Amino acid sequence: MESSASEGFDLDAISTEPGDDVVYELGGGASLAGEAVAPKDEPLTEEANNDKYDPIAASEEDKQKGNECFKRGSYLDAIDFYTDAIEGCPGMKGEELLELQTKHEEQERERADQRYQRVSDRRLADRNLKNRNSDDENDAKSENNVVNDGVMEDEDDLAAKEFISPSHPYGKNLAIYNSNKAASLMHLGRYSEAMTSCNIAVLVDPTYPKAYIRRMTCHEQTKEIELALRDAKKALELSSGNKDIKAHVKRLEKLEAERMENLKDETMGKLKDLGNSILGNFGMSMDNFKAEKDPSTGSYSIKMV
Repeated sequence: MESSASEGFDLDAISTEPGDDVVYELGGGASLAGEAVAPKDEPLTEEANNDKYDPIAASEEDKQKGNECFKRGSYLDAIDFYTDAIEGCPGMKGEELLELQTKHEEQERERADQRYQRVSDRRLADRNLKNRNSDDENDAKSENNVVNDGVMEDEDDLAAKEFISPSHPYGKNLAIYNSNKAASLMHLGRYSEAMTSCNIAVLVDPTYPKAYIRRMTCHEQTKEIELALRDAKKALELSSGNKDIKAHVKRLEKLEAERMENLKDETMGKLKDLGNSILGNFGMSMDNFKAEKDPSTGSYSIKMV
């Protein structure tokens, strides 16, 4: 597994404007985290002597401290400060959102199983109907169309619906805290934990490309190239002009193509072994046959030689 590089920060990319937050990226580069702004309709509280109260001021301060630790390479301290920022942020917590997502996915799988069973039952009824009315083609055709209409309606609805996270009043801030925490965890090689932080980040702010890129890195480090490519494409969708993300997509597309080709070769090898075990009973082997690949479709045909 390749280690994550932390050298080569692009110091020219750092803003010199007062109050700008800088988070250094894995593999070099730096970016502004941005200032948090409380929603306009946030009610005032009695705190701070009835002055205007920023409910995430403490979280923003913890984030700043985390950024400073990150710059120094004190990743454990950075994680602690980002965690404090996350816990101090008002609104639903990330763990609660992940629980809602898990529950939703379980319910969708159950509904999909039920819908699939209904489709199967209707298709069986359709076949029985055809057999019973074979002597009367017109009646069979009429009733069969009614059943098929219902089947098609259910077939279109078989796929599980995607989970949509409830709106969070400080989603953009919470996404930054979790994404920064993920970056710190990645520097320590803790990719599974980093992925969880990224998952929370994209739930509370699905428009934050950095969270997808960091999760992409986690997937790639854990050899999940297909998922890494999916995240890279999503990040590119959100930042279409970003050359670095385009390079990620191109690189991962090549890796995914190689993975699929290796998978095909592995599958063909297993099929050949199975064929040899069967053909051996007849004094033959797969060497008596030739597999030819169709360049236009990528499929294979077997011919005897």
